[in-house]
Amino acid sequence: MQQASPRLDHWPSVVRHISALIDLDASARTHRALLRKRGVRSAADLLHLALLYGPGGLSLRGVAGFATEAGIADLCDVSLLDRLRNAGDYLADVLDRLLANSRGDAPAEGRLQLALVDGSTVSVPGSDGSDWRLHARYEPARGRFTDLTITEASTAEALCCVAVRPGDVLVQDRGYGRVRNFVHARANGADFITRIGWRAVKLFTPSGEIFNLLGALPESGAPVVEHQVQIGSGRTVVAARLIMARKPAEAVEQQHRRLRRKASRKGNKTDPRTLKTAGFMMLLTSLPPSSATAEEVIRLYRMRWQVELAFKRLKSLGGFADLQANDPRLARTWLLAHLIAAVLIETSLGEGLDSPP
Repeated sequence: MQQASPRLDHWPSVVRHISALIDLDASARTHRALLRKRGVRSAADLLHLALLYGPGGLSLRGVAGFATEAGIADLCDVSLLDRLRNAGDYLADVLDRLLANSRGDAPAEGRLQLALVDGSTVSVPGSDGSDWRLHARYEPARGRFTDLTITEASTAEALCCVAVRPGDVLVQDRGYGRVRNFVHARANGADFITRIGWRAVKLFTPSGEIFNLLGALPESGAPVVEHQVQIGSGRTVVAARLIMARKPAEAVEQQHRRLRRKASRKGNKTDPRTLKTAGFMMLLTSLPPSSATAEEVIRLYRMRWQVELAFKRLKSLGGFADLQANDPRLARTWLLAHLIAAVLIETSLGEGLDSPP
């Protein structure tokens, strides 16, 4: 396990950077993380303790001992546990301010900004499933995450969990193919490019009739086709373009094998319609043809590899997947501390802090 460095020379520069964005003591009081300063002198010291426990790789006892020796705080591991369990909302506020600074200003009117939106899960030690979900927004132009939110895994992937601004072009995988997400994007002045499955969302023709997606699949001689469709009905109608592109033969065969293995494990038969549509990439977008052709929309969607690679860096290099806490409130603090450290490191690389934290 990684051990916290005994060198504290660079910590003041990190605190100065954060304090320029948020009043740490006021935030800690507002979120009831530091109502009494017994043992912990300031909100900056509480943040330091959280970073030592999370990305610092120390146990609660190790943090308490290190903090006492270094003059950061004077408390036992039981008192530290109580402090960190109450620090979640405070750390979330710090993270939000750091990310807001990373996002910068909204794009000027008439300009578009590509944002890759995705989610990932984390499990507590010994768990057989997913316990926490990370909702993320990644901007390729900035090369970094510009929004990160931690929720329990029961919260589904949704656009309401990340920042959505006018001028955004939100690129999303099939998990976001829900009417509420399309409506949320357009209501906030953003466009979307979302991959869908054949039964993910009900589509209608511009005249309001049910759209036959299976019947609209490209013929063998047409690699890419597009149709004007409507998403939703009644008062929640979103106009979109349905773009369908044929996959390479080897990719189709690989997907068919994957589907058959999945069905075999569950003792089911694969739906023939699922096998048929597996040969195509199907995208819904609100971008007009004047902003992006069908081929350009496909190229934009394929940039999703960047957010997937960013998740891998966060989990493998940043240790985000190695959650060490079982207690829900303590686990949230542990995860938020890792995200704060990741954002600080990205900032130090991109904007030149005095030194990386």
